[in-house]
Amino acid sequence: MLLVNSIYYGEKELKEIFDAVYMGDQFAIFSVAHINALLSITFTIVGIFSVVYFVKDRKFRNILKSIIIIFMIFVEISWHLWAGYAGIWHVNHALPLHLCSLGAILGIWMLFTNSYKIFEVLYFWSFAGSLQAILTPDLRGYNYPHFHYFWYFISHAAVILAVFWMLIVERVRPTWKSLRKVIVLTNLYAIVVYPINLVTGGNYLLLMQKPIVPTLADYLDVWPGYLFWLEIVGILVVTICYLPYAISDSKLFKLITSNLVQQDT
Repeated sequence: MLLVNSIYYGEKELKEIFDAVYMGDQFAIFSVAHINALLSITFTIVGIFSVVYFVKDRKFRNILKSIIIIFMIFVEISWHLWAGYAGIWHVNHALPLHLCSLGAILGIWMLFTNSYKIFEVLYFWSFAGSLQAILTPDLRGYNYPHFHYFWYFISHAAVILAVFWMLIVERVRPTWKSLRKVIVLTNLYAIVVYPINLVTGGNYLLLMQKPIVPTLADYLDVWPGYLFWLEIVGILVVTICYLPYAISDSKLFKLITSNLVQQDT
């Protein structure tokens, strides 16, 4: 009898984790579930690169990178399998057309090929898009311990992890040319996605309306004027993402650091 009850409650819990309809408490920004996710992401990324820092062996790093690639592939496929199983997969929201969804796919290919061209774009998409998605998540009503909760945070964090890998292990960095490139390519991509939104009834790239959850978009105009301000804010955010490199490349910064070095010697 105890075994039967255990199996029953185990199946019930699994159903609640993978069910299309979540009946638990609604997710809230900076709630315990959100803070736990942020801490888990931070400790995981710091832990991985702490290991990379102390283990210089290239073979080990290649194996670790392969594990990350395989894991990212599994994460992306798992959502589509779940959405199909739950009966909620639809072209109006499930196509990998959002910057973060496309970024996850590009991140896999970037690590596999060590592509600097992809890095130039993904650096900005990850910190301007994936990071904001983690800080102001739209979980579509799901919460811990539902599958979608885990997938959402892992998928977005994996894009950031991939970019950090290129920055720290492959020792690449963006340039002013990269900043110009991401602005042009993102706008061209939006032009392609807009008619897809019209056909599918979707809101890819948030071109049709603001997200439901609180984001920077809440302070913008109503649609369609909202699109103009979305463009301005987007350019501002990616420029801020490049700011650390702009400062470090400036003559004033180099002069200050040079003087500090001379004083130490």
